[in-house]
Amino acid sequence: MQNKLQELTDKIYQEGIARGKEEAETIVAGARAESEKILKKAEEAAAAIMSKAEKDAEELRKNTLSEIRISFRHSSNALKQYLENLISKKVIEDPVSETFSDTSFVARLIELTVGKFASDKDDQSMDVYIPEEMAGEIEKYFGKKTASVLSSGLSFHPVKTMKNGFEISPAGKDYKISVTEDDFAAYLKEFMRPGLLDLLFEKEK
Repeated sequence: MQNKLQELTDKIYQEGIARGKEEAETIVAGARAESEKILKKAEEAAAAIMSKAEKDAEELRKNTLSEIRISFRHSSNALKQYLENLISKKVIEDPVSETFSDTSFVARLIELTVGKFASDKDDQSMDVYIPEEMAGEIEKYFGKKTASVLSSGLSFHPVKTMKNGFEISPAGKDYKISVTEDDFAAYLKEFMRPGLLDLLFEKEK
């Protein structure tokens, strides 16, 4: 009787151990499966984050390069304009200003212009507008040419706001010839600008 009871106890014990092992293995297998799912999701999330980071970095690189190119282009254009203005001032503006500040030169230029303009005209009456500060010397210059046909038909009009140079208009007409310091400088700048830019900068290919 004692032996049978021991056998029964051992059998229940062994069955309990076996059942416990099965349950433990089931739990472990489930935990492993769940951990694999979690790990896979974590890897997918990490890959998505890395992919987004790479795209953002590439976009930032492109934007930065674009901004650098734009800034460089603006700086280059500003430098070109500065050099062009500097050279134009030294080569054109300063010499033209100095030349047109010479009252004798302006008076002679008026004489030549009037002579050319009036050579084929019967009516040689002309209004000549000149800087107020040059008026005295220019009128004196033409006053010495009383024998000249040109001087007899000229009416001088001093203009306080006019820069060095002059303007000529046939009396009674609605047009004029302008030969001022600014006009001459603008003409020379326009004339030399293409060659100056080719000289200073290579053309973009």
